[in-house]
Amino acid sequence: MPNPVYFIPYHQNPLAALAQRVIADHASSLPRLEKVVILLPESQAAPRLRHLLLELAAAQGHQALLGPQILGWRQWLQGFNQGLPALASDQRRELILVEALRQHPQLYGEGNMWALADSLLALFDELGCEQITLPESPQVFMQSLEKGYGLGRSHPALEREAALVHTLWHAWHSELHARGLVDRHNRHLLQLSASLQQPPQAPCYLLAPLTLSIAERQWLNRMQQQTGVSLLIPGQGSHLAETRRDYHPQRPLQALIAALGCPPPEPANTACSRLFDTLFDADAEQDAPLARRAQDFAQHYPASPLQGKLALFAASGGEEEAQAISLQVRRWLLDGQQRIGIVTENRRLARRVRALLERAGISLQDAAGWALSTTSAAAVVERWLQCVEEDFPYVALLDLLKSPFTFSEQGREGHLNTVYRLQHDLIEHEQIGSGLQRYQHHLALRRKRLPGGLGEELQDVAELLQRLGQAAEPLAALVASGPLPASQLLDRLLDSLDALGLLHSLAQDAAGQRLLDEMQQMQQAAEQEHMEMDWLAFRSWLGRTWERFHFQPPASGLGVELMGLGQATLAHFDGLIIAGMEREFLPGGSASTPFFNDAVRQELGLPSTDSQLAHRFADFRRLLEAAPRILLSYRHQEGDETITPSPWLQAIRAFHQLAWGNGDEDNTLAALLRDPATQVVQAHSPAPQEVRMPAPSLPAALLPSRYSASAYQQLLNCPYQFFAARGLRLAPPEEIRESLEKSDFGERVHKCLQAFHSDVEELPGPFSGPLDQPRRAAAITLLNQISEAVFASDLEDNFLHRGWLQRWQASIPAYIDWQLERATQWRVKMVEQQAEYPLHERLSLHGRLDRIDSNGSHLSIIDYKTGSVPRQEQVASGEAIQLPFYALLKQGDEQPVGEVSYLAIEQKTGVKQTLQIESDALFDLSQAIAQRLIELDTAMQSGAALPAWGDEKQCEYCQMGGLCRRQMWHHRE
Repeated sequence: MPNPVYFIPYHQNPLAALAQRVIADHASSLPRLEKVVILLPESQAAPRLRHLLLELAAAQGHQALLGPQILGWRQWLQGFNQGLPALASDQRRELILVEALRQHPQLYGEGNMWALADSLLALFDELGCEQITLPESPQVFMQSLEKGYGLGRSHPALEREAALVHTLWHAWHSELHARGLVDRHNRHLLQLSASLQQPPQAPCYLLAPLTLSIAERQWLNRMQQQTGVSLLIPGQGSHLAETRRDYHPQRPLQALIAALGCPPPEPANTACSRLFDTLFDADAEQDAPLARRAQDFAQHYPASPLQGKLALFAASGGEEEAQAISLQVRRWLLDGQQRIGIVTENRRLARRVRALLERAGISLQDAAGWALSTTSAAAVVERWLQCVEEDFPYVALLDLLKSPFTFSEQGREGHLNTVYRLQHDLIEHEQIGSGLQRYQHHLALRRKRLPGGLGEELQDVAELLQRLGQAAEPLAALVASGPLPASQLLDRLLDSLDALGLLHSLAQDAAGQRLLDEMQQMQQAAEQEHMEMDWLAFRSWLGRTWERFHFQPPASGLGVELMGLGQATLAHFDGLIIAGMEREFLPGGSASTPFFNDAVRQELGLPSTDSQLAHRFADFRRLLEAAPRILLSYRHQEGDETITPSPWLQAIRAFHQLAWGNGDEDNTLAALLRDPATQVVQAHSPAPQEVRMPAPSLPAALLPSRYSASAYQQLLNCPYQFFAARGLRLAPPEEIRESLEKSDFGERVHKCLQAFHSDVEELPGPFSGPLDQPRRAAAITLLNQISEAVFASDLEDNFLHRGWLQRWQASIPAYIDWQLERATQWRVKMVEQQAEYPLHERLSLHGRLDRIDSNGSHLSIIDYKTGSVPRQEQVASGEAIQLPFYALLKQGDEQPVGEVSYLAIEQKTGVKQTLQIESDALFDLSQAIAQRLIELDTAMQSGAALPAWGDEKQCEYCQMGGLCRRQMWHHRE
């Protein structure tokens, strides 16, 4: 005679009830339980069950137990594999299906066959789980689909869908059979059948979940009938009539009871159970709407059974919800609660909550984990592949090199110093944004330019680049190659990772080892299937594998558990938070494939969407009584977007409002969240002071003694900017500009004109001999050649840079014409000259002059301008000091400066000499700005303030805005 079926009410701990049953049944045998076998839905629950068994045994005077054997029931089924076909791994069965798709290209057209394979495998898994076999005849299968869709005749789209599914299902199973393989679902079915042939001889207890397939329910029935296994099921009856709807929390339990042929469980006699039975009795709506049910219930229970037990919290965004969850967990821990659960389907929220709790020093277990693709281990491999595919773009390269996984065998400090030199001396200083050979070429040029032995200090950088090139070599040739065996692609990838030291470092990391395990599974599948793929297909396979498989971090705590709804089937807590209660996540969408609607699925024997959601509803219903204290949290908005709450939460809130006049919101938690004293801080510091216009003084020791024109101009434009940049020597990190800016364009034009008028290493030029009208064409040709060479490296980075080159080349004829006219009175004396002039006993001026011309008696200083030119009144008033400043630099020269001017070079206006200052006016203006600088320096030596002007124009492009914080004080000033 079979053992009875024991039902565990929702308010009881399923593991505790199981432990009590085992101890009660074997009280006379204690402490010997070695013959007892306990099968659980999940093996992770075994330590908790063993702890409960020891507690009960200790209460009877036994401090230790011998046994029992505790296993997950799927783990137990692995013992019945003898004689069964080999298992096709997930990676291998995917390759088999993709190969089948390749053999039938007419079925999917131009679609992505890897994405299609994912969808088909999900459908095939559902079919296998429900023991559904598609008919051999395509016509019979088509008739089933036509009946499900309610069509009187076939339709071209339906024919394509039917042909795709039918052909590939049979092809896939034929390939599996030819290899002597089964997928995991058919293997599971075979294990279930084999276990019935060898039933357990020892006393056996099986804790069964409600979420079971038809085959598993039938297996449970036979196990319970034939072997006498003691079956325990978390479930309870309802006070109301049996539901007739698929989408109802009682439906999974009713289906299991029907399969077992046992009497239904008794309803739980608690006020909360009666409340939720009344609330979720959707069948009663025709005769008793929600309002009437709520009012009738309130007459029997004048006080809400949920008072002090269940509360709702509405957050105005994801961050506020995470903060509220963290605060509630800390409150419960301070109250002495030992087991706290957080259940959510919102993985983004889960990771934020985990970070907040860890900041507060609270460790937790994360049962759900996250996709391998989001781990730092996968990120470093992805960065490496990006480097190989895109020829080492600097962002990916620096991310790779700064990762602790890369070159882990080297000393960390020395390695990071080498990476810093690569970034600062080469990438930023030389503005090289990509290209391994370009990095090496410019590094060699820089080492050659550096004086003395400074170039040898970059030897480590050269060795680093060489090692990267050697590591990339196994992969570089594959990126543009045709199809190759997948196993060869994986071999090359692993070889390159080994050369980077990544294989060793990843193996020392929990997530890294998980990543390597999956790559090993991919390698085995590739070797078994001998499949060829090009690089793009290989990258797709690799990426989808990392998205599909998850990493579960090792348990770091015992008190707080973070899990998804599916991991909470056996959960029971002192305090429980069900978070992210929005329609998007609870109930969320069904897990069905994009193939077929509900009517067709039912015609084929697959579970409907309502049936699938009912299992989630049942899990949620049980959790509502799985703790004496429960918080349901949700976002009612995110930014400007209104978020729709879960219908389950809306029903609870509406029922409570109709019955007792409130929605049971937790106003206390909301108030505490606004209290600064509840926030977690890492360090104590004084409260920030009110921000006012900064006006510091600069210690005399930090005042510069040498001024360039730009430094002087900066002092005039904004003294605070001068204080930060020149006095404190602060500067933002240099940006690697992936596209040329106007300032870069100006530098290129300066370089072109320098090479045209003087000798510049590695560039054509200079133009030799007289420049006259007959030689105009030759001059234009040479300047174009120089320009092509100067812009060559820019064109390597971005072909769109040719627009800047063409813009300059359009101005070249105008420049040559201007030069021809100027040559009648002036000759070029020198270009790009560094000059310095002692202004005062402690001050000197320095700068670089673009061009100095001579007419035999006077000098003319010209500054090239490809951007905006100051207005005449700005120069005359001394507001723009560049031109008179340059005149000061040549004061005292053998030839006096007769004029200074800008040469404006613009595509539209041509080449024009402008703002020319001559003779007496130039002398007076130069002396005036010199005297003003002396006076300013004297004032700063005496501690004069250097205020931030807050000028709109100057602040727009200021790089010291993070220090100045103009937005915080300007409106008050």
